[in-house]
Amino acid sequence: MSLEKFIRQHKSNFDDKSMPESATSDFEARLKKELHQSGRVRRLRIIRYASIAASLVLFVTLGFLYNNRIEQLEIRDNLVVALDESETSSSRLETIYEIEDQFQNKKEDEKILNAFFKILKDDSDANSKIAVIDALLKFPDNQMVRNNLIDALGAEKEPIVQLKLIKSVAILREQRAKAPLKKIIDNKESLPLVKGNASALLAMLNQ
Repeated sequence: MSLEKFIRQHKSNFDDKSMPESATSDFEARLKKELHQSGRVRRLRIIRYASIAASLVLFVTLGFLYNNRIEQLEIRDNLVVALDESETSSSRLETIYEIEDQFQNKKEDEKILNAFFKILKDDSDANSKIAVIDALLKFPDNQMVRNNLIDALGAEKEPIVQLKLIKSVAILREQRAKAPLKKIIDNKESLPLVKGNASALLAMLNQ
């Protein structure tokens, strides 16, 4: 029997006189039961609403992260295409710096790294190569970065880029650079300044 129905049936007892002891005990028991049930229902409702709210927050957050990731990939792809299609060294250099600004402090992206490696191997512009080397040095623990810098050191002919690569290899303390360094030192066409830096680095690596 509900509390409301009990009160109706014992309406005559709810006056200025005291209620019978049995009725009082029964009333208190039913009141406690009703309050307990009401409190339980209220707690269940709160838990349900909290669960719904948490689910909505999670859904919105995941949606935001997904959209942000898609947007970042679109920006990256557009910049990589722009880098490949740049017709002048100045526009290529500008794109390199824009990529650095957009993706600084972020984990290395394979697509961007490959675009930088391509410039390092095929581009004839020294400024673009130097900018790319600076960008690549932000990932010293990446094995592909280290391999490509060593390969570039063995193939590069432009003195200013050679000096930049020698300095880069010195920062990396890369032992595999000994062979390309010897190649530069033995090359009669190498400038004395380049030979001197290569010799100094080789001596350091041999210590």
